[in-house]
Amino acid sequence: MKKILTFFTILLFFSCANEAPVSGELTDFLPQDPAVIVQMENPDLFFSNIQNNDFLKLNSKNELYLKIKEGLEILKYFPHQKEALLVFDPKAEKSLDFLFISRDNLKPKNLDSIPNRQVETMNFDDLEVQKYVLEGKMAFSTYIDSISLLSSSLPLLKETARGNSALSKDLQVAFKAASPKKTSVFLNSDKAALFLKKLFLTPFSNFTKWTVVDTDISQNDIRLNGITIASDSLPRLINVFKGVGTSKNTLANITPVTSSGFNSISFQDFKKLNENLLFLRGKETETTFTEEISLLKAASEAGSIHLAEGLVFAIRSSEAENGLQTLNYEPEQTEEFRGLPIYKFPHSNSFSEIFQPLLNPKDLQFLTFLDSYILFSETSEALKEVIAAVQDDLVLSNTEAYKTSSENLSSEASLLIIRNNQAEGTNETEQLDYTNYPITAVQYIYQDNFAHLHSVVARSAALKTDKPTSQAASVALAAALNSPPVFFKNHRSNGMDIVAQDVQNTLYLISPEGKIYWKKDLGSPILGEVQTVDILKNGRYQLAFATQNEVHVIDRDGNPVKPFPLKFKDKITQPLSVFDYDKKRDYRFVVTQGRDVYMYDRKGKSVTGFNFSKASSEIIQPPKHIRIGRKDYIVIPETSGKLNILSRTGNIRVPVKESLEFSENDWFEYNGNFVSTNTSGKIIKISEEGNVKKEDLGLAENTRITATEKTLVTLSENELSIKGNAVTLDFGLYAHPQIFFLNNKIYVSVTDLQAKKVYLFDSNASLIEGFPIYGTSLTDLSNADADAALELVVQGEENEVLVYEVQ
Repeated sequence: MKKILTFFTILLFFSCANEAPVSGELTDFLPQDPAVIVQMENPDLFFSNIQNNDFLKLNSKNELYLKIKEGLEILKYFPHQKEALLVFDPKAEKSLDFLFISRDNLKPKNLDSIPNRQVETMNFDDLEVQKYVLEGKMAFSTYIDSISLLSSSLPLLKETARGNSALSKDLQVAFKAASPKKTSVFLNSDKAALFLKKLFLTPFSNFTKWTVVDTDISQNDIRLNGITIASDSLPRLINVFKGVGTSKNTLANITPVTSSGFNSISFQDFKKLNENLLFLRGKETETTFTEEISLLKAASEAGSIHLAEGLVFAIRSSEAENGLQTLNYEPEQTEEFRGLPIYKFPHSNSFSEIFQPLLNPKDLQFLTFLDSYILFSETSEALKEVIAAVQDDLVLSNTEAYKTSSENLSSEASLLIIRNNQAEGTNETEQLDYTNYPITAVQYIYQDNFAHLHSVVARSAALKTDKPTSQAASVALAAALNSPPVFFKNHRSNGMDIVAQDVQNTLYLISPEGKIYWKKDLGSPILGEVQTVDILKNGRYQLAFATQNEVHVIDRDGNPVKPFPLKFKDKITQPLSVFDYDKKRDYRFVVTQGRDVYMYDRKGKSVTGFNFSKASSEIIQPPKHIRIGRKDYIVIPETSGKLNILSRTGNIRVPVKESLEFSENDWFEYNGNFVSTNTSGKIIKISEEGNVKKEDLGLAENTRITATEKTLVTLSENELSIKGNAVTLDFGLYAHPQIFFLNNKIYVSVTDLQAKKVYLFDSNASLIEGFPIYGTSLTDLSNADADAALELVVQGEENEVLVYEVQ
């Protein structure tokens, strides 16, 4: 896992490759005994998350990554909309030839637009093959029984096109274990041992047969969870844990933060473990315990800690507190350090074979006793380093980095491997950048002829900036944003996710950590903002919005909620308005088409009691619901200057006889009045009786306002006023101010679109610490996750969604 990037995540990082599996028929076209298989339900989504992972961005210039990128680059010309398998054949390991098996019809996208292209049809018996040379990259494709095959190797394609590949028993188990909803990677240890070593820190030969992991890649971490399988037909190292049991892995409690990591094995029955290891090495299981290993009878964990001063071999035992009584000889004390004696160990190589090949402690010259541990080492200096670290609380278990990684791990594992990527010399030969990723980990938990596997490389909370407002995620979309990103209620986590749409009409749902959950092509841009509804009244929220000719309500999995979408022949001209008069989720969906207004209920049926006739001129803003006291009003402005203030039934409730010069500002309720501005910058107040009052506050013509029942915010050129509290901003081009009310506190956000700065103020017009921050659009502010800090989402670059944490 320490080199999780080195093969898997780097390997898949930059290919272009999206939907749900139908059956396992893709496996019929696997080559015999393949080395690596990547099973993808949604390739395009998976590769999008790969591109947005910070760890992978750090290492995008890695030599191996660049080689793999070049090998897979031709994939970007082909569609990736359905379930697929990406296979690497053992014969192709050096040249990185691949086989892509897909339910898509693999014909190049926009072939005519590729300037340097060659297409040739080839026939081999009954097999028709298309040869493509695109921008100097070559691939071969064929289509068999609704399955497409694409390969960089013609021999590999011809071999697998015969179909009906017989899966081994272990590989069948691996496919059953893989989650159909996630991307899974299958590794054959006999054909891809190097990759296993790099991925999962297992420098053992003959460790297992098949390893399968489901991938979970977000902005800040990469998690792999799966199983490793080895039947009993051949001796495999993973099977030495059979019948042994597990206990807690605790070596992090004594591993100095300066170490390069540790390996820990746990067990409940050391005698059984010893027998299994002897059998693996081809020795008699009846071998009796030697004098040296008799102290292991009460042990439940053993491991090696890797220090610059030398390796420390640790045994955790219930008898360790008895100290010298656990030994059958009297060791010679050489020195004392911090109150603990250090002894000469006369049997320097007695442990070298016991744990082979799991652990390989050699030349152990010194020992000491520390709490429940018996420690051996090549040097006394290494023992001193461990003692000092424990007494000074400078151990891995106390670091935020280790705690972050441990959240994704079990407390008990047969084998736990931890690497400290920031230790001196750890990555000198790897050429990988682990900035902000100090810990990588993998663990194996044996159970019934297979082992659960968990692996993680996570961004450490300990390395977050001390700045009160810090960037938490950055997500690059496939194209420029069409509108500012907004938060959407996640009923599963009780937090918030993020909704964004790009100019190619793709809708995205993104976690606050930056993971793209799904992408959906709408075929048309969304008008205005996406709104949150619960039309089923069951606490599960949906997205509601209008496009050019449709009103959509879709669930958080991206599926339409019947009877939506509602389709319209004529063009929808204003964003969708959603009214919930009594907060009972009896929604009214209001659609504007030029001068016409139509109202629908949550079942998609027309509301017959709404009697508003055609407007006298074009409607210039979406109808807005305003409640004053116990009365509901619907406000509809027209280009003619007429302001309609209606009742729920669509009848005129407040007669406004005066023609108004509307600005771009919406209408708000403020202090019991309907409030906006005119084109001269004057505040317009309309009472519930229809009386119009214009207040000249010396505001500029292009003044922006927003308001709540008790709060008025104005932005006149560079003068921002919040409840009468004024602040002067730098001169710039500002978007509309926004009001947020969170945790009983008012926040006001305003974005300078020219300087690309976002400001956040409190109700006293005091700038929140840590602002301004970078941003190029309107914002949304919420508590999106489990901690107390708020999150702010905003557009960054043209195709970038930024998430900030506000302390």
